[in-house]
Amino acid sequence: MLAVLCGGVGWLAGSLWLDMIANQPGPHDSNQIILIEPGDGNVRISWVLARAGVVHHRLHYRALSLRRQSNFVPKVGEYNIPPRASLAEIMAILQAGKSLQRRLTVPEGWQVRQIVETLNQAEGLTGQIVNLPAEGSLFPDTFFYQRGMERRQLIERMQAAAETELALAWAGRAAGLPLASAEELRILASMIEAETGRREERALVASVFFNRLRRGMRLQSDPTVLYGLQGRAPMDRQISKQDLQSRHGWNTYLIEGLPKTPIGNPGRAALQAAANPAATDYLYFVADGMGGHLFAKTLDAHNRNVRLYRQRINQ
Repeated sequence: MLAVLCGGVGWLAGSLWLDMIANQPGPHDSNQIILIEPGDGNVRISWVLARAGVVHHRLHYRALSLRRQSNFVPKVGEYNIPPRASLAEIMAILQAGKSLQRRLTVPEGWQVRQIVETLNQAEGLTGQIVNLPAEGSLFPDTFFYQRGMERRQLIERMQAAAETELALAWAGRAAGLPLASAEELRILASMIEAETGRREERALVASVFFNRLRRGMRLQSDPTVLYGLQGRAPMDRQISKQDLQSRHGWNTYLIEGLPKTPIGNPGRAALQAAANPAATDYLYFVADGMGGHLFAKTLDAHNRNVRLYRQRINQ
């Protein structure tokens, strides 16, 4: 009888001890990321938790996992362990299998080479993108992924989003636009994206391009010229007279109409501006020296704006 009583007391003490270690705050003061890989058993996981500094002792995890046995099945994945999370909370995270969501943000207007370079350097993804997708075919947005996802899958998601947004913009376009296809809308949107980062200016820039197309005027967009010089000139420099005389399929100072491909990957706002331009008589625009643009209806007014821009730059 005494042995049974002692055994019961011992079991109770052990149970209370396990409850205590399960619910005491963890020793870590900041978020910690851990990785549970295929084939990791509880012994391996106990070492992972100990190395991350999220448990007071790895044997605490071993003891609690043995107590729960089949009621506790940790899932493979990458997990974010919040500061001071208890062992019970950590085990709940592992059992729920809600892996850490990583994010990759693609800015509006980036070219495919920039996107692929960033994607190939992003942590947690597998495989490399070797062949560049078509320019303009990747939608700029924030994309979430889990560790182990293939880079190809993210590219496919960007392409699917780009086609959806283009289809929506094309379906909702204003009547009478001088565009033959949705692809031409994409090209024009990429030019708008390259010309201005201001949301309130995009429809105005679009109106200039459409007004010039209707009159048979060349579009004369500097970013298209620089795009065609890739590999020979950086995109972030002032354009030169020699650049304007360069013959290629994107020099809108020399060719009629649109360049032969997009010059970047336009976002939703640029696509909508291309589909629904402002109603204006503007035929020209130039930077105002303060991050925006000055618009003009006549060449004389445009030349005055150019002089004003140069004055501001010199000052």
